[in-house]
Amino acid sequence: MDQNVGSYAAHLVIVKNGSFHKLPPAPSGGDGILDGSSGTNNTNNNMTTSPMMDKTLSLKRGGSTTGFGSTASSSGWFGESSSTTATGNMGGMSTPKNSMLGTPGLGPGTTASNTNASSTTTTSSLGSLPRMSCATYHPHTGFVYAAGTGVYGLPPAAVKAVLAGMTTMMNDSSSLGGRGGGSSSSSTYYRRGQVGGGGGIGTSSTTGGVSPSMMMKPPIALYLKCNHILPHPGVRGGSKNAMTLACSGRVAIVAVTNTFYAVPAFLDVNVLRNQEPSSLSANGVASSLPSVSATKLLSFAQSSQVHPVIAIEVLSSNDGGMVPSSFSSGDVMRYLRSVTSLVVLASGRECTTVDIESIPDANAVSTIEKGGTVLGGMVRTTIQSSACRHGIATLPSPIVAAASLSGGSGVGDISSGPLVSLLTADGLVHMRSPLCVAVPLTTIEVGTRPNDYFSLSPLPSFMKHGGGKKTMLATSYGGEARLVYCQAESPQVFADRFIKLSIDAFGPNGFPRLELANSIGSTFSATSYVGPEPTAHKRSLLQQYLEVVLGLADDVRRGGGSLSSMASENIQIHVNQEGGLEVEVNESNKEDDLQVASSSLGPNALLTCTALLCLVCFQVNPPNATLACRASKACASAMGIRRRGDTSVAKSAVTVCELIADRLLKEAAAASFSRLSPSPISPSNRHAPSGASMQFVESAVWLLRSCGCHEKAIFVLEERMNDPALRNASVAGNGQVMSGGFAFGWSQIKFDSYIATHLGDLWSSKDEKYCQLVIQSSATRDLLARNPSLGLSIFTSTHPQNENEWRKMKPGDDPLAHPLYPSKVTELLKSVTPHANSKDFLEKVPKDASDSLPLHSGGRALAVAYLESALGISSGRPSESQSDPSYRREFDERKADMHDELSYLLLEGVISERVDGQSSEDSDLGALYRLKLRRLLSWPNSLIRSERLLKSLPTSFLREHALLLGRLGRHEDALRIFYCDLGSIELALEYCDIRHERKEEEGRKVRSSTPSECAYIPLVKVALNADPDPDRGVAAAIQVLALRRNVIDKSAALRLLPKNVPLSAMTRPFLIPAVVENQSQVRRLSVASALLRSRYMQLKKKLTDAQLKSQASLHTVPALQKLNLGEHLHSSKPTKARLVHPASSPNFPEVLLVKHFFSRHLVIQAQVINTNSSHLTQDDVRTLTDVAFVVAESSDEALLPTLQVPLKTLPPRATGSAWCVLAASPQRLDGTAFLASELRFTVLEVDAAGAPLTFVETNAPRYGRPFVEELQDMEIRHTEFS
Repeated sequence: MDQNVGSYAAHLVIVKNGSFHKLPPAPSGGDGILDGSSGTNNTNNNMTTSPMMDKTLSLKRGGSTTGFGSTASSSGWFGESSSTTATGNMGGMSTPKNSMLGTPGLGPGTTASNTNASSTTTTSSLGSLPRMSCATYHPHTGFVYAAGTGVYGLPPAAVKAVLAGMTTMMNDSSSLGGRGGGSSSSSTYYRRGQVGGGGGIGTSSTTGGVSPSMMMKPPIALYLKCNHILPHPGVRGGSKNAMTLACSGRVAIVAVTNTFYAVPAFLDVNVLRNQEPSSLSANGVASSLPSVSATKLLSFAQSSQVHPVIAIEVLSSNDGGMVPSSFSSGDVMRYLRSVTSLVVLASGRECTTVDIESIPDANAVSTIEKGGTVLGGMVRTTIQSSACRHGIATLPSPIVAAASLSGGSGVGDISSGPLVSLLTADGLVHMRSPLCVAVPLTTIEVGTRPNDYFSLSPLPSFMKHGGGKKTMLATSYGGEARLVYCQAESPQVFADRFIKLSIDAFGPNGFPRLELANSIGSTFSATSYVGPEPTAHKRSLLQQYLEVVLGLADDVRRGGGSLSSMASENIQIHVNQEGGLEVEVNESNKEDDLQVASSSLGPNALLTCTALLCLVCFQVNPPNATLACRASKACASAMGIRRRGDTSVAKSAVTVCELIADRLLKEAAAASFSRLSPSPISPSNRHAPSGASMQFVESAVWLLRSCGCHEKAIFVLEERMNDPALRNASVAGNGQVMSGGFAFGWSQIKFDSYIATHLGDLWSSKDEKYCQLVIQSSATRDLLARNPSLGLSIFTSTHPQNENEWRKMKPGDDPLAHPLYPSKVTELLKSVTPHANSKDFLEKVPKDASDSLPLHSGGRALAVAYLESALGISSGRPSESQSDPSYRREFDERKADMHDELSYLLLEGVISERVDGQSSEDSDLGALYRLKLRRLLSWPNSLIRSERLLKSLPTSFLREHALLLGRLGRHEDALRIFYCDLGSIELALEYCDIRHERKEEEGRKVRSSTPSECAYIPLVKVALNADPDPDRGVAAAIQVLALRRNVIDKSAALRLLPKNVPLSAMTRPFLIPAVVENQSQVRRLSVASALLRSRYMQLKKKLTDAQLKSQASLHTVPALQKLNLGEHLHSSKPTKARLVHPASSPNFPEVLLVKHFFSRHLVIQAQVINTNSSHLTQDDVRTLTDVAFVVAESSDEALLPTLQVPLKTLPPRATGSAWCVLAASPQRLDGTAFLASELRFTVLEVDAAGAPLTFVETNAPRYGRPFVEELQDMEIRHTEFS
């Protein structure tokens, strides 16, 4: 390289009028662009031009072209000398008016530059760059290139020179275009999250140039100490994809001969913290950094140097994301996480995909997280890479170009996901999925033989054609270009490819070929395909393909990743107002691309793909049992519970699932206990390891569930869990139990949980067949006996758990809605005998009625727990209203049966749990049954048939008798039991308190004019009449009065007391506290009344003022706005209305009349002023209501009243307007018409504050005195309508 005057050999070109051109020369150092001197003033974002920048630059590389004010160019494309100038009139270009100032981040291997350097610095101080083999760009790194055995970042001064040259061309393009030159620039550079405007890409729409805020940000990822990191003979080039930056720019991938290497970068924490970039030259920081080494990724078999090497990032977890304009501490730590990318590598005829992970140094990250600092602010990264998990594809011809096409997840339709297009030397474009790159999808012919197409580029989303199809641009050496569309894959193409891949993997007879063909609808030619001998490689291809189709690819996207930040979907290109293009690199979307397969695949394809994936997972070496379980479980979740009559799933698809499930069951178990029918699938000579056996059994069970064979699925698991041979095999020779509890890997609790979930799903489907299966299945009974709580959840998991869920429940979802199942479940639970152990018997019995019974105590406890959940006693079931439309009377009898069943079960529990048969003492469990029985009898929603239960109660159940009598309305009899038989006034008061609360709640729901009886009066009656000791009865009655004086009907209770009761007996306990409380309540209510009255007056005044304001003007009256009055002609002057007779009311207001004339209407406005007359004092003025101006009669039929708008309220000393509208026919009006009118109003009685003296309901008749005052006739002339 020529090192004179800083010439460089960078290969940046632009497209200008269809031809390629070099970038123009950059301005000399004295212009303040390369050295960062203040050539412009950026105060308040207003750019001003410096005189020293009015120079023109040569468009040619080398040579000395002269022009008007131009500078002579030396050999570099931006290597201009400031000492040589020439003049001429060649129409040269002017320097950009708004040059890019400021210093971008330091490139690796360079020293910090002084931003205030002298403006006389020349470009020779920039030094020279090595000969580049390949170069690329990333927003986190800037320009990065590889030369020889090293990887470098472009120095800051060179970056500014590049940007200056690009800006020069853009300004030249805009200036020539302004003079009709017709040239345009398509130069592009990227910036983070910003959009420029103007005539070119990245220019400002307001200034015509690129402002300093839009300049390249300092790089975050720096490639340091990478000068000799690669082996000889050095990096290969030759194509635009010879080098790529993956993992958010942290990893540079290049090729040396036929081997690809990954080079790690350092992360500059200072830039992340919005500080100045690290000064690498200070104190020898760069030399103190740890050494880095390149990671060998892959070596291809072909080592030809003729065809290019290709590296493209396709997918990225992108945890680092795009860098925002400012960072918080959380953003810094989020950026310092690991990032994984999926990269496509190609050389010669071969291509593959590799996972690459960039991991920041854990010690440095921990130090930064704690607020510490690291050496030079640099964090070292390391690289981990995987093997070619997606296979190596070998194409017929060498690969000359490649492009990455972004997309969704590819679930179901693989063509909708990310794709890789490979252009080969024979002119064909091969479409592959990066997640199964060895499986061919589509081939498109783009070139002819001999082929001269050499480049393939994806188009951004806004430039896609054909309804958003994935589009590429292929260019040739001959100057031609073609658009290549990626069509969506049809179901027929998918079916044919699927069955051919299956034949390649298993052979024609190694799987249910005909059933599969019928279920997916493949063609005869595809079904008749014979294929080569099955190999492990073919089975691996089928596994990869099905993983992608079902959305199970364990890849970058499963870590929450998204498309690479440099993919075309994340680069937005806009056309600005001046016709230029603007490029914006957006932040990547971090949504999980994994979608449910059923959203794209049909049920038949979903079932068959999952079944074949399980089969191939069993036959690969080693078997992949985990993937088989995950696939089958996801399929069962997507398919749900199939109802009877569901025709969406073909019988052939169900057959495929059953046959493959049989195959898995037979080969996974150590001994076959299956009763399933023989399978036509050919047997396999290899078996899964013992640790994976149960996983394949599990996948087979999930497959059976997916296709609706639930009974068979349950039987398979039961058979294996209950088989003694398997249980004995789970014990090793030393007597210890093997891991997992059983030889096939499932513990008892896992099996119970699985069975409970399966049976619960079947029960919640409400399908008659499946519900009957749950009730009759032996698995249900065994689970209830073995684990009662888990077994009970089968029937109670769908019950509402709180009042809100009960209110949202639909009538058909009521647990008692079915006419048969509640009783059948109750009978089933009653017949179960749980297997209780010693630990269960040691548990304490709860003593609260809301707690559940110990379920191990017997089937009765299970039935009680189920009925309590179904009735909603503990979960807050609200009471049902008889007027509710969802209330069904025919449903009551069935519900009452269940309530009766629960009451009898609780009664049996109390009786059976006595300490001995004759004693009346309850055991702990019996006491809990009794508490639950009393709660049921006291529950307001209970529908127990009280008469029937009352006959069955033993005589010793006194409280229960009392509660049942209360339900029958015999409250005095119930209270007599509490007071006399039980001798407890506290229980009697508790009973009355419950009644009182219910009456208040009912009163709030239903307002009744008839007051109900006080709940405490019956207790007073019982105390006075039923007590054998009259004095004790009187004392008890007075005690009731004293204890409930705030809620009892005092007058009614006092009238019940005997007349001979002395006053002194009631004074202290009742009368004095009652009087004091009453007086206190009167004072409280008086204050509250005054406050409410004041609030009422304030609101009333605001409402009245608003009403008066709304009727004050012709254009604000809502009633008039609804009429089509027509054109407003004019309005008359206000005239005072006069009475025909003396006013009959001393409160007659002043009235001013205004006539508004329209083409077909006459509107009369009566302005009413409520002021006092001369003979009234100020306090005698009253509020007027219903003030209306009425036209009683018209002398001419051409004027007829149609509408009146009265004033609702007119306070004293207020002014309002009443309106009267007349339909007018001016052409029929002869001469003058006379209108007989009157004013109607009502005078209210108000206090000094203007408030009504009495308050009435809104719908009550009007209070006050009405008046009708006749006014003098109004004259209307026909000329007034002109």
